[in-house]
Amino acid sequence: MQSSSKSSSERVTRYWSVVEAHAKATLKQNESKIIQQSELLVSKVKAGGSLFIFGSGHSSIFAFELYHRAGGASFVVPMVADFLMPTTGPHVVRNLERQEGLVPAFLRRFDLSSKDVVWVLSQSGINAASVDCATFAKAQGAHVVAFTSLSHSQQVSSRHSSGKKLYECAHDTVDLGGVRGDAAITLSSGVSIGPLSSLLAMTLGHTIVGLACETLESEGHSCVYTSVNTPEGESKNRLIEKQAGQRDSLLR
Repeated sequence: MQSSSKSSSERVTRYWSVVEAHAKATLKQNESKIIQQSELLVSKVKAGGSLFIFGSGHSSIFAFELYHRAGGASFVVPMVADFLMPTTGPHVVRNLERQEGLVPAFLRRFDLSSKDVVWVLSQSGINAASVDCATFAKAQGAHVVAFTSLSHSQQVSSRHSSGKKLYECAHDTVDLGGVRGDAAITLSSGVSIGPLSSLLAMTLGHTIVGLACETLESEGHSCVYTSVNTPEGESKNRLIEKQAGQRDSLLR
């Protein structure tokens, strides 16, 4: 058993306490940006646009978390490449997300335009995958929003030949806050545990999308999925899936 001067209760709640503190600080810091981005989503969705979400490695989880789920939005479309998912293997993903030119070829299938918003998540924002995604999406006319930790990104060098980092390629940045290296709890051995980026990104993402859905639903634009594990879920979702399927190839 690990010896510690802390009580069992303190040890069990330590990670949550750190997450809660960072989440509160991050929400407060981004309050005006959250409102701004939710209003932007409303205007884009009304114009027939969608919210596309990209991430590589663990950041790909962000796209899936917001996609086609109970309480989620029908205008969310994941832009996740199989070769950049954790299941491909850490060594493979690490190599491929640093290679320039791979992501734009993949993104061409989504037919991005000025009607769309593209969210790109990367804690550090230094690898080619996120920089190329932001640059390509912006060139297609889409509004690009970086979800990144400025405290981390500004302390490390870009791996892209342009020398740019994700936040320097986007129209807007939602700052994840957090810490350099992501893991926020330092152990006595000197290593750190308790990564923050996924939970902070999901909190910010659900907040922005939720506010947009609240406005859209109040104005008669049905866009919120109901759990299919309820009697009414399937029939409700089928109605909004028909519209969503025009941009979301996974629904066809």
